[in-house]
Amino acid sequence: MQIRITLLFQCFMLSSAKCDIHTLEFLSTGRVQPGDRPQFEQLTVFDGVPISYCDSLKKREELKSTLESNNFPEYCHEASYNILDSLYEIPPLLSSTVYVVQRRRGCTQSANGTVSAFEGWAVNGMDFISFDPASQRWMSQSPSAVRLKHHWNNSTARNFAFRHFITTQCPLMMQRIKLKPTHQKTELYVFAKPIVDRAQALLRCHVTSTDKSLSSLHLIGDGASKASWISVIGPMPSEDGSVILRLTAGISLSQNTDTYGCEVQAGGHNITVFWDGKTLDGRNLLNMAVLQWNAVILGFFCIMLLIILISHGTILLLKFVKRKSRRPATVDLQLIEQFARIRESVTSPDLQSVIAACIQGTERNREWEQWLERTILAEQNFYDAEHFAHQDDGAQ
Repeated sequence: MQIRITLLFQCFMLSSAKCDIHTLEFLSTGRVQPGDRPQFEQLTVFDGVPISYCDSLKKREELKSTLESNNFPEYCHEASYNILDSLYEIPPLLSSTVYVVQRRRGCTQSANGTVSAFEGWAVNGMDFISFDPASQRWMSQSPSAVRLKHHWNNSTARNFAFRHFITTQCPLMMQRIKLKPTHQKTELYVFAKPIVDRAQALLRCHVTSTDKSLSSLHLIGDGASKASWISVIGPMPSEDGSVILRLTAGISLSQNTDTYGCEVQAGGHNITVFWDGKTLDGRNLLNMAVLQWNAVILGFFCIMLLIILISHGTILLLKFVKRKSRRPATVDLQLIEQFARIRESVTSPDLQSVIAACIQGTERNREWEQWLERTILAEQNFYDAEHFAHQDDGAQ
């Protein structure tokens, strides 16, 4: 698998020279669950492009639209039998349950015409056993595969058939395969993904291209130097024959004036796309960030205004309570006049002092003072100086 990926990447990185390395591989999978019938499926891939599919229901090859030539095997009976038999054969040798068996076999033709063949098996997702076509012997990739290795090495006729397929039939099939020409097309999408920290986001630049000369992808814009981190993955081959290149960067949303974009170099031209502030589903993260900051600022001012209103209200309430506490009691003038007459009719000075204290209270109030002034004025109006002077002379 590692050799295949290396060869494909070498092919993708060639910008002008024609890639003469070809690989044809058959990817078979068998699955079984308790109570269910075993299932088989196989995908045939040429130079990273799926060209045919077959399963245990039809056992008939379904050619993909990417394949232009039609001289391809019509059925997949042999591969189906091999996989389904292994689902029954392997578990007793392992003394454990087997749910998935995978097989990868095929051939690779180098630029000088040399052909190499390969075949490997995996059990429950782990590399298990591999086949050496030169010696027609099996090699265990796991300690659990030792018993199976000895068992399969004794199947001489079967091993000869496996060797013949990957060393003879596979190269002949590869020579007859012809893919439909594809138009060189490169698409660059730039979007963002929100994270828990709403002041930041993950910026994604996703490139899909049929141009295998795709080489680099860069983050550009005013905010590129402020990105907290940048990660680039690819170029990677996809199932439809195109290559994928992806850039991810951590950006800040607090600076709304910063611009972010990506530039990809494909062939002899560059493609540049700037981020419009939206997520993949169309939500505007920049507007959301502005609204969030506005909400924070508005909330702050609302809290401050509430504190000011509460403070002023408390001050006014304290002043009102203080004023109410100092307000003198209402004085009944008629009652005061009655007490005053009683005081005049009393000859005892002590009793007069008690009556005066009841009239005036512990503090002299303004109403009492006003009443006293009116009383004095009234007595002066009835005062006859000559009459009292005459009484004084007669007394003498």
